[in-house]
Amino acid sequence: MKLLRNLYFSFPIQLLLLHFRKFQVLLLFWFILFSTVSGHFMKSYGANALFLAPEYLGSVNVAGAAILGGAIGVFIMSWHITTFILHSKRYRFLATTSKPFLKYCINNSIIPLIFLVVYFLQAAEFDLYKELMSTSEFIVAAAGFFGGLILLIAFSFAYFFTADKRIVSRLRPLAKDEYISRKTRNEKHPLQNNYSIRVKFFLADNLVIKRARKVGHYGEEFLDHIFKRHHFAAIWSVVLAFIFMILIGFFLDHRIFQIPAAASITIFFALMIAVIGALTYFLQTWSVLFLLLFYICLDVLYRFDVIDPRNKAYGLNYDKKTARPAYDRSTLQALCSLQKVKADEQLMLEVLNNWKKRQLAERPVIVFMNFSGGGVRSASFAMNTLQQLDSLTEGKILKQTFLMSGASGGMLSAAYFRELYRMRNADNT
Repeated sequence: MKLLRNLYFSFPIQLLLLHFRKFQVLLLFWFILFSTVSGHFMKSYGANALFLAPEYLGSVNVAGAAILGGAIGVFIMSWHITTFILHSKRYRFLATTSKPFLKYCINNSIIPLIFLVVYFLQAAEFDLYKELMSTSEFIVAAAGFFGGLILLIAFSFAYFFTADKRIVSRLRPLAKDEYISRKTRNEKHPLQNNYSIRVKFFLADNLVIKRARKVGHYGEEFLDHIFKRHHFAAIWSVVLAFIFMILIGFFLDHRIFQIPAAASITIFFALMIAVIGALTYFLQTWSVLFLLLFYICLDVLYRFDVIDPRNKAYGLNYDKKTARPAYDRSTLQALCSLQKVKADEQLMLEVLNNWKKRQLAERPVIVFMNFSGGGVRSASFAMNTLQQLDSLTEGKILKQTFLMSGASGGMLSAAYFRELYRMRNADNT
């Protein structure tokens, strides 16, 4: 019973319980990642494949795995930073330790470690049995993933170690004054904190179990000063990461900056966690009212076209609304004049004649293809069907195809297969 009691009051367990008690919205992002990786969320659309076989520069390679590992590292650090800002006031003993943020991250790693184990097991099964990777290829990809993850986390801690040194140097005079004031004041002023949670043990830097020090003899102002310094350093790290992502966005036209889709999703989740944490930290109980007012303001801006997210065609002027053509029945009928219909007929006959010139038979069979949508399932079915048809006709099916139409995943496979056909013909010529 004593062992179980000590385990219950250990810092990792208390942090885990606190996450489920407070700010459950932050756990929603972990839930989505767990569900996606395990294949329970949007599996029919191939969401798990985006994470388990990240594609970069047109192929699944070690560079894509490393970028995804770095993105998950960004998410994990955003999780640590945000929850540290929100929860550190409940664990005052951290202020009496060296490198409090590092100790917080070590004790707050239960959920991230479970996720990494689940991810590795799912990736091994997916890559070896569905992507048909060899064992050596999977080991290289896994090494790239964990290399990117470790590099990002190491870079983050290097920043916080530097921040810790600055904080310690600035707090030494304040700590000395605090010690003198405790010695000279006549009455004891114990720490008054209704937010504190009892912790008896925690994991130190070297993963050794240590007993949490009592902080009742410290002044509340002194401890708050320590945490605010660390909060400031944490907020600056989030701001710098946000600026870095904006700068990367300016270069998306270059293929090298087109990172895997799963990495983009993970980094977006990391920024969302940071934004939610910032709103909660700065607005406290006003956060819900602020979000409601923010939503109303956005709605008004959309209604009056101050914010217009619709896609626009290049070269058209969307400012002069009075000069826009009427969109009604009579205008559409005017576009379908007899002359325009005849012109369309002649153009289509010309297209059909050009198609017939490429055929060998006098009366060839014309092929029309229509592909249904449906994500990865439809894409797999369409690709398999096209491969079978291409094999049965000895590569002649697309030569007799006049039109390919469809939607979503099926059309994606059709376009991909048509490009392969074009490339094969280009190589033969």
